[in-house]
Amino acid sequence: MIKYSKLCTALLAAQFLFVAGCGGSSVPVSSNTNTSTGSSGSNTGSGTGSSTGGSAGQVGTTPTEPEEQISEIEITFDNGFTFQQDTGSRADKVVGTFDFAVLNPSTGRYIRDLNSSNMVFKERTLGSSSDFVVEVEATQSSSIEITPIDVMYLIDNSYSVVQSGANTELLNQANELAAEINTRNGSSSSASNVTRFRTFADSVGGLQTSTAATPFSTISFEEQGGGTALYQGMYNALMDLSTSAHPVLFVFTDGRENASAQGYNLDLVLSTAANYGIPVYIAGLGNVDSNVLGQIASTSGGQFFQAETADELADTFENVLYSIPAEYTVTYRPTQRAGHIEFQFVVEYGEASDTLVGDFNVDEILGE
Repeated sequence: MIKYSKLCTALLAAQFLFVAGCGGSSVPVSSNTNTSTGSSGSNTGSGTGSSTGGSAGQVGTTPTEPEEQISEIEITFDNGFTFQQDTGSRADKVVGTFDFAVLNPSTGRYIRDLNSSNMVFKERTLGSSSDFVVEVEATQSSSIEITPIDVMYLIDNSYSVVQSGANTELLNQANELAAEINTRNGSSSSASNVTRFRTFADSVGGLQTSTAATPFSTISFEEQGGGTALYQGMYNALMDLSTSAHPVLFVFTDGRENASAQGYNLDLVLSTAANYGIPVYIAGLGNVDSNVLGQIASTSGGQFFQAETADELADTFENVLYSIPAEYTVTYRPTQRAGHIEFQFVVEYGEASDTLVGDFNVDEILGE
């Protein structure tokens, strides 16, 4: 069996408090412990991560924190490490993979700039009373890679956005959001960095794609009218994402649903997002229906943020960016050819760290 447990280890320098020891005596912190179990060579575990559902009307103003000022982090994940036989010159060893994100629980923001220098693997024989020892070779040969996400943008281009004087700022912030996401995706060889979007007002526009640095600069706004085909636009955008491996829907609106064609309703939006596992992140401006938007966001696993005026859009879009889990895939390459090994996967960021504890049986995985 492969077993996992998670414990939070943090240095809180400002309060002179040290919680848990990653160097040998693993001390679970009950308020931040996740567990996952699985069988050798496959992953059937069900780990639990932190909740990212937002509340209606939430407006974030917390600036990006420098790494050295972060005092606590939390590894969030859905499933634990998956181990299998490695290939090629390492066919006599095992390899493990793990998808995760790292959250700053004090701000609810995800860490977006991890790399291999932020991780350490420690090992010992399962059942041993000795301390975990840093496995230098395994750490150096292992890697962290960015998991690209496929973001679909749904932008309200109704005349009311122009009336509120928000159209220029909206396009600026949308372009910056896409640039941040595309830049991070660009670190992965599997990302295409094509921005996909639709607009909506009285009706829903067709799917558009762009490779431009400012993809939304081509959007034009209605010169009159006040319709908001919100549900129809959301449904179409969700279906655009229905085959994506890591889908995210971002919606901006300043209106309330009043123009969708018959059959497009809230229940359809909620069920479609659930069926395809698509989180919806929403930026609302002004007099929107915060209850409905908050329900869509939280039910789907996303968040809703509201700006009262155009001046607040920068903060709102920044909070959307940092509330989307920045996911990574770590590839762990142990050196053992036999035995039952217990390991610690330690993520360090500034003065903070968090640890995932698990084990794997080399003999079972290799079938020996």
